Amino acid sequence: MRTVTKGFADVPGGYLYYQQHGQGQDVLLLNAGLTDLRMWDTTVAWLADIARVTTFDYRDTGLSAQSDGPFSELDDIAAVLDAVGVSRATLVGVSDGGRQALAFAHQHPDRVAKVCAVGASFGEFPDPTAAEAAAREKMRAHFAKVEELLRTEGTRAAATWDVDGWCPALNPDDRRRLIGWAVANDRILLMETAHGMELDPPVKTRFAEIVPPIAVFTGGRDFDGTQLWARRLADQAKEATLLVVPEADHSPIFSVPERFERFLRDALAA
Repeated sequence: MRTVTKGFADVPGGYLYYQQHGQGQDVLLLNAGLTDLRMWDTTVAWLADIARVTTFDYRDTGLSAQSDGPFSELDDIAAVLDAVGVSRATLVGVSDGGRQALAFAHQHPDRVAKVCAVGASFGEFPDPTAAEAAAREKMRAHFAKVEELLRTEGTRAAATWDVDGWCPALNPDDRRRLIGWAVANDRILLMETAHGMELDPPVKTRFAEIVPPIAVFTGGRDFDGTQLWARRLADQAKEATLLVVPEADHSPIFSVPERFERFLRDALAA
C-alpha cells in the first residue's frame, strides 16, 4: 500500500505545507510560478509507484504561510527536505521551479542527485545575443499586457492572458486548471516585489559551476526566450542533456503528458 505523509515544515517567519508519497529513490518536485503542489497530482499518480515523491507549497501559495519580507528560497527547500527525512534527491523543477532547483543544486551539490529543468525561466539574459534580446522584447510585451489587465479587468483576466501565452497547447480542462491555480495564488501576481531570494549573483550566471548532472526539457511551443535559456543552460553546464519536444509548451506535464513521463522516467533511470 502506498504511503502518504502530510505536514508543515517550520521556517523563519512561517511554515511550508508538504506532502510525501510512495517509496523508493527520492524525488522533489518544484512548482511553476502561480501554482501550488496540486499541479503535480497527475505526476505523483504514477511517479509514486517508483519513487518517494515530495511536493510542497512555496510561501505565498497554497497552504503555506505568507511572506512579510525577504526569505531564502534555497533554505526553504532544505527545510522541507529535512522535515521529510530526505538527505539527497533528484530535483524536478518546472518554469521558476527549474531556476530554484538549479540554484539549490549549485549551493548544495551533495544533496542533489540530478536536476530535471523543465521550461526553466530566468528572466533577462546577461549579455544577450540578438536572438535573445528579441525574445525578451516579446516577453516584456506579454508581461506589460498582464499588468494592464490586472489594473483594468482584474486577476482572472490577467491570469487567462498569462496562461494562454505560456501554454497554447493545453486542452480546455487543463487550461482552466492553470487559470484557477493562478487566481487562487494571486498574492504573488499582486505583490510589488517578490520576497524570495536565491543566489547572489544569480544561478543564471553560474551554470558552469553546477556539479550535479542536468536533464533539460524545452517545448517548441513555449516562448522563444524559454527555449533560448534551455540552450544556454545545456551549452554552459558541465554535464547536461537537452530534449526539445516541438509540440510541447511551457507546461509539458499537461500539453504532452506521455512524453513528459518518458523524459522523467529516463532521467531517473540514467
